[in-house]
Amino acid sequence: MRWPVRDPDVVAVFEPPPEPWLAGHRGVDLAAAPGDPLHAPADGVIAFNGTVAGKSVVTIGHGALTSTFEPARSGFAVGARVRRGEAFAEVGGGSDHCARGCVHWGLRRGRDRYLDPQSRASPTALALKPVATQPVTAS
Repeated sequence: MRWPVRDPDVVAVFEPPPEPWLAGHRGVDLAAAPGDPLHAPADGVIAFNGTVAGKSVVTIGHGALTSTFEPARSGFAVGARVRRGEAFAEVGGGSDHCARGCVHWGLRRGRDRYLDPQSRASPTALALKPVATQPVTAS
């Protein structure tokens, strides 16, 4: 998965509760300003775009995984397909979650198994190693 914001700065880390019904921080908060674009972390389908208890939320289904974003607003309709890296929403709307200019990114498998999005989006350095070749000699 890729980060949903440019130049990610994690301002609050994933702190899952010991039991699903207890309080905890079920995602990461990323520094962001109202109007900043949000990019799809992976290919998916807009599963929800609206308000929940006064909070502006957009959700993307990625097969077995679901990403949630708050506060977020989108012009995409439920059922619209989005591609990894595509701008699908912007930071903004009602929320009591991010008081310091941020967006909350949650990730879950199924209905209540929350995962750490940061562990899925952290950069991995890849490098190609040179291959030793044998000189070609004429016969």
